[in-house]
Amino acid sequence: MRKILVVFLMLSLLSCEDEAEKPVVAPLETSTSFSDSLKISKTRNVILSPEAREIAADWLAYITAQNEIENLENKTGSEIVESSNNLMQIMESLRETLPDTLKTNAVEARTNVLLTKAHVLHQFSNKKQKNPDEIFEVAQNLVVEFDNFKLQLNELFLKTPENFELELDQEFEESLEADSTGTIPLFREREI
Repeated sequence: MRKILVVFLMLSLLSCEDEAEKPVVAPLETSTSFSDSLKISKTRNVILSPEAREIAADWLAYITAQNEIENLENKTGSEIVESSNNLMQIMESLRETLPDTLKTNAVEARTNVLLTKAHVLHQFSNKKQKNPDEIFEVAQNLVVEFDNFKLQLNELFLKTPENFELELDQEFEESLEADSTGTIPLFREREI
């Protein structure tokens, strides 16, 4: 009986030691808190060109993403955490509903970057120990990447040197056409 009692005491002491050895999670040292608002340091403000704006006006996923990105600038860390799932779904929709006129490797790559950043934000938002510095950094990156996406859309509609030459040639030929009086521009009298 004594042996059983000694074994029982030893087991109970060993089991107590296991509980005492559990690692204690240290609190994170951060420079921001979840009650702070996101501060965007914009070095540039990207506006869509008229051609790109015309296509984007009919693209619901783009309009939704634009509004959500603009709203990020006024959100606190807690609000960003709450909206991370919505942002991820919006960026998925943006990628999936890309209009055919915009389907190029460069634009698709930009939508993939946006989706990846939204996934990272969602992952950071679902961690047990959320770090506000990480969440704010990824949210800022998402805003910057959306501006890069808009730049890429604008680049699709830039005129190439060949197109520019054709346009100049066309304007020159139009200026050489005879006017209503039948005179060619070279022989018209100039008013001084």
